[in-house]
Amino acid sequence: MTGSVYVQRGQPVTVLARWRAPGAAVVAGWLIWHGPPHAAPRNVVIERTDGSLAVRPFRGLRKVIASTG
Repeated sequence: MTGSVYVQRGQPVTVLARWRAPGAAVVAGWLIWHGPPHAAPRNVVIERTDGSLAVRPFRGLRKVIASTG
């Protein structure tokens, strides 16, 4: 999932990091993940086309569908 391109409101976004189980490797020193309670949203860090970063739930991101000519 990390590095994959998804669509949010018609705009492509790249997933830079996602929540991992406790004991997983640290993604960045400034990013602290806390384990979500059961059925909580799984948050991801995304980069938008303008270069801005955002932390948001993975829910609502859609896989890019490649068009075949």
